[in-house]
Amino acid sequence: MRVHVRKFIGFAARLNLTLLFILGLAAFSSPLAAQDAAGEGSFVLEEVIVTAQKREENLQDVPVAITAITADMIDRARIVSIEDIANISTSVNWQRGLTSSNSTVSIRGVGTINFGTGVESSVGIVQDGVVLSKQNEAFGDLFNLDRIEVLRGPQGTLFGKNASAGVIHLITRAPTEEFESKGDLFYGSFNEIVARGTVSGALSDSGKVLGRVTAYYRSVNGNVNNLFDGSKLNGIDSSYGIRGKLAFEASDKLNFLFIADYSSLNSDCCAEPYRTLPPNTNIFGIPGGDFNVYDAAAGAEISPSSLDTSIDAPAFGNYKSSGVSMQVNYDMESGRFISITSLRQWEEENNNDIDWSPISVFQINGGHKEQDTFTQEFRFESASDGPWEYVAGLFYYDNKAVNDFNRTFFEVLKHDFDTTNNTLNYAGFGDLRYTFDTGTTVAVGARWQHEKIDYKANAQRTGFNTEDFPDLATSFSDSATTFKTSLQQAFGESSMAYVSFSQGYKGQALDLGSGLNLAAAERFPIAPETVDSWEIGMKSEFLDHRLRFNIVGFYSDFKNFQTQAFDSEALAFRILNAGDVRSKGIEIESQLAATESLVLTLNATLQDIEIINMVDVGCYAGQTEEQGCFPVPNSRRKTQSVVGGTLPNAPDTKIYVAGDWTGTAGAYDSFVNLNYTWQSKVLYELNQNPLAYQDSFGITNLSFGLRKPDSGLELTLYVNNMLDQSYVSSIRAPGGLWGGSTGTVHQIPRGSERTFGIRVGFSR
Repeated sequence: MRVHVRKFIGFAARLNLTLLFILGLAAFSSPLAAQDAAGEGSFVLEEVIVTAQKREENLQDVPVAITAITADMIDRARIVSIEDIANISTSVNWQRGLTSSNSTVSIRGVGTINFGTGVESSVGIVQDGVVLSKQNEAFGDLFNLDRIEVLRGPQGTLFGKNASAGVIHLITRAPTEEFESKGDLFYGSFNEIVARGTVSGALSDSGKVLGRVTAYYRSVNGNVNNLFDGSKLNGIDSSYGIRGKLAFEASDKLNFLFIADYSSLNSDCCAEPYRTLPPNTNIFGIPGGDFNVYDAAAGAEISPSSLDTSIDAPAFGNYKSSGVSMQVNYDMESGRFISITSLRQWEEENNNDIDWSPISVFQINGGHKEQDTFTQEFRFESASDGPWEYVAGLFYYDNKAVNDFNRTFFEVLKHDFDTTNNTLNYAGFGDLRYTFDTGTTVAVGARWQHEKIDYKANAQRTGFNTEDFPDLATSFSDSATTFKTSLQQAFGESSMAYVSFSQGYKGQALDLGSGLNLAAAERFPIAPETVDSWEIGMKSEFLDHRLRFNIVGFYSDFKNFQTQAFDSEALAFRILNAGDVRSKGIEIESQLAATESLVLTLNATLQDIEIINMVDVGCYAGQTEEQGCFPVPNSRRKTQSVVGGTLPNAPDTKIYVAGDWTGTAGAYDSFVNLNYTWQSKVLYELNQNPLAYQDSFGITNLSFGLRKPDSGLELTLYVNNMLDQSYVSSIRAPGGLWGGSTGTVHQIPRGSERTFGIRVGFSR
């Protein structure tokens, strides 16, 4: 209890400081704001429409914890990737891995880090109504977005099995009837170059056929110094994409929306600089100067802010993503029928130097991955003009994932590991609600789903091949039902309170990493991860819709939590059902239209992520028996208890505060955005390694611009991380690969340095 009280007091102190910062912004900006000629109260916050319950609704009417990021916020905060969403949505965190496949997004402290294709994430990513099979499909550049919705907490009833911790929905801009063109050029630090453009309008005289085409290009130099050859790593050589949308109104009741997109990203990512490196660090513990990493990396800076590495193997990650979808809407008096059909493909080529040195041990450690996904959703939405409202639907999902992994040891020994796994899922779902005359709404929802997974594998080094073991099961199926219910009470036209209970389900998994062997295969499948979650919240608007204040408390219990642990004996990562995790806390999101020209934002998350029961977690390097590390009987492995510990990348406190001022400067429209994000310290390794902590830090960003209304020309200047605050986005301990050394490496983003940029744009 004392710990929680201290956390609350610390949070309250930081919240008070944040409020003082907001008041300072208001005092500074108010003299610049245009006066409200119509009198106090005539300016209001913009209404935000979301689709969290599979229908368009006002954000304030939905009994779900949602962060809605509008197009203006996206532009002014320069959100260009999933990683940037974590700056605004305080419940979201991002952790970069060696590749896109093992990077992860978490919500309320819960995410999934894994190196295999047989495990899905706890946070689902949806793009224009289409469920993406893996998070990595969305880890490229985001462009031409109309809105981002972050749905916090399990969304298993309406969004399915890979949403046990939440959903991020990316909604791109729709075609318009009026002609519209918009483009911009950006140049910034690290020689970052971005070019974007979109054109939209009617394609027929009748206005029944509308189209939009959007394209972008981006490149940026790396920020990590490779002392081995003098190169810069962790940059983007080229990233480009195109998306087309075609809307066709066949009749007053029937319309179609076709979407096609393609994107490509080529990067020299992801190298990890040295954070700690004791002199006795040797590859696999092999004695002798030829295998000493400390000597081989001589001259490199070793510190919590280091940007230096020294690796001799190529480091790169190249990705391609493409897809087509068709949405059919048919309006009837009783409601609307919707069909969404999609076909998507994703590919990855990568390689990394996992000895983290110029010693030629792992020259090849990577390969080729690809996946093909087909989805079909049918749903019916009732009309919203009566007390009864409902959504009912069917969903079908078919995914095939192929992984061709190759590794060489000392350029002599080879490990070729190939897998193919298929996932077939079909489901029926529904949501029913009734609103009484008293303003009370009762809602219930459910989803039933059946899933089948199967795989084939061939690993030459381990001698494992499923064809050699015909009695070994390689196909598994499972059925599950998740429920949701909520009670909502409206207070007048501007406030409501709700309490809800929801369940989430993440399906069976297969540990198809490079350490797969017969013993591991006999433990298949890894059991589904489930969650029961309670929420109690309030959404309100005050001061004639000038102040919006939303607050929610949550309490979530995860069972059979799927996680990744390092097997020091096999020198490989394993996926397992580690145990039970509890996530609880409070979230606040608020906006104030302080004047006609000034809008202030405050978002905050106070959470406590606790490991209730977790088994088979390995020890960290250097951990002793006195520190809780004990040998596993009949094995060379060692294990520990991490009960009472926390999950990786789950800060106790995170705060976002921003001020947006818009006004005029002569013949120009102008704006200023100043925002600040602060988070408490985080741990980056499940084994509770004390060397894997990132201290608390705060980042301040500033952007300001001018726009000439008659020409549509716009100029924007950006200064990010104004105070030059260094931080990292992950910390890794190589452990057994470095012979049990306590050395660590980290991912340090370009945003850990002060950066500048200028954007020139036009719109008509």
